Amino acid sequence: MELIESVKTAIFDNDMLCGYNTAVCALSGGADSTALLLVLKELSEEMGFELKACHLNHGLRGEESDRDERFCAELCEELGVELYGKKINVAEYLKKHESLEEAARKVRYLFFEEARERFGENTVTATAHNANDNAETVLLNLIRGTGLKGLCGIPPVRDKIIRPLIYVKRSEIEEFLKEKNRSFVTDKTNFSEDYTRNKIRLNILPEIMKINPSAVGTIMRMSKNLRSDSDYLEEASENALRSSERPNGYDAAALDKLREPIRSRAVRKILINGGVEPSELRIRTAVSLLSKRSARFNPCKNKFFTIRKGICFVETVEQKFGGFNEKHG
Repeated sequence: MELIESVKTAIFDNDMLCGYNTAVCALSGGADSTALLLVLKELSEEMGFELKACHLNHGLRGEESDRDERFCAELCEELGVELYGKKINVAEYLKKHESLEEAARKVRYLFFEEARERFGENTVTATAHNANDNAETVLLNLIRGTGLKGLCGIPPVRDKIIRPLIYVKRSEIEEFLKEKNRSFVTDKTNFSEDYTRNKIRLNILPEIMKINPSAVGTIMRMSKNLRSDSDYLEEASENALRSSERPNGYDAAALDKLREPIRSRAVRKILINGGVEPSELRIRTAVSLLSKRSARFNPCKNKFFTIRKGICFVETVEQKFGGFNEKHG
């Protein structure tokens, strides 16, 4: 089957199972994850890995959420796949200024980590992100305003998360399930236009595909090519930081001489390592100071990007007894 071959290609292209003997399929019961479980089941013996599954009941849709949980349990029992399930009320984890969607995503990925630990050290989690999901992500990033990284879309591999369906279109998934005569559950919230991603999925992407029916595949190829460029720039910035490293920070003048794509990435890494969220404005401001022997700016709270005697670093300044107590980072 073409879908299975696409999954094999994604696995081999991206070394998804290299060093792992167990794959845990993140199973929601929807079409994508149901197809993923079925494909991985077929490939597990051929490719020599053990298949497990995990399901998180978010407790957000009442009986519908419980129905999904039962479906996943029954499917795994039929296939002989061990399932680790858990029920969490995501609403209880909601933080101020955070959307329910964001909270659910955080809880979900923490659960994936928990499931991996349960099934052993050499375990990887397989999620059902596909080529359509990638196209939606690229368009969403583009609308919000993005750099190169946003146009790279969904990475096929991130830490211990793999996406074996990333080369597969949603239409191919639906056709695969139809050929297999397999049912799946449907989350009604996927059709609600209250969510920006759903607006892209239901309205914007279909309109783009009227102009170019191959748009999903075209965006996937673009993401793949740009990811290669992005990886090169990230590696170059790492090398630049290593060569400019000094005992108390980094040689600001050496960083200032770098080409812009590498220089801004190097500064971004310095900010992150110093505990600063690297917004575009913060990166741009820090870069503008590199030509100076002495400078300082306060990007957030008690964190300062400092250049002292030509050495740049992030330092923490803690307020204490009405004054300030400096701690160098």
